[in-house]
Amino acid sequence: MEFEMDKRINRLLLEQCAQGTRWLLDKGFTPSGDSGDVSLRDPNTGLIYISGFLKGLPFPYVDFHDFRAQDMAVFEPDGTKISPWCDATIETPMHLAIYRARPDVNCVVHSHPLWASIFAIAGMDIPLSLAEQYINLGAEIRTARYAPAGDMLMGEYIVEALGSNNAAIMANHGAVTCGPTMEFAFRYSHFLENIAQKTIFAKLLGQVNTIRPEDILAEHLMEGTRP
Repeated sequence: MEFEMDKRINRLLLEQCAQGTRWLLDKGFTPSGDSGDVSLRDPNTGLIYISGFLKGLPFPYVDFHDFRAQDMAVFEPDGTKISPWCDATIETPMHLAIYRARPDVNCVVHSHPLWASIFAIAGMDIPLSLAEQYINLGAEIRTARYAPAGDMLMGEYIVEALGSNNAAIMANHGAVTCGPTMEFAFRYSHFLENIAQKTIFAKLLGQVNTIRPEDILAEHLMEGTRP
């Protein structure tokens, strides 16, 4: 079946979103090889590109390495889908909710990482314990209230947990990071795993010493430390 592509759709962003979907597997953020999703917002048009799948074909494929530009869905900011060739991940409402709440964000990465998922299982927050944690992710990384996968409440709960941070934990599910670009969002996913692992080991040693954001740098250096 032939589809006419909306002229606003950027083919390079379709491929970039597909690359991000493949990165979930390449970077070890999806243990099953087919869980999680990535989205991008085009700051020029406001269109949102999200991991999806081709209609009429098995989903998931063998794994995310099979995903290409034609497997990405595209949405208007109001949630209207303009990619008739493709449907999107069930977590699309969550991605759209984050973009509505965070005009500074142009990429959202939903992953199922090893160490952060331990906090998701335990329903625990990751306290602020390292200076670089604040600079990269924000203050305490909060675990959102639980909602079933694909539920509209998921977006509301994740937005609430994110606040102005760049990461949040999805209770009994996984994690979300966001940033101004895909490179930053994946960098934050990596850092989230790093701080989650360190926090778990510190707990095993018996103590996690927390810090306050205002104590990280000298007062005259605090302005502009968050990306």
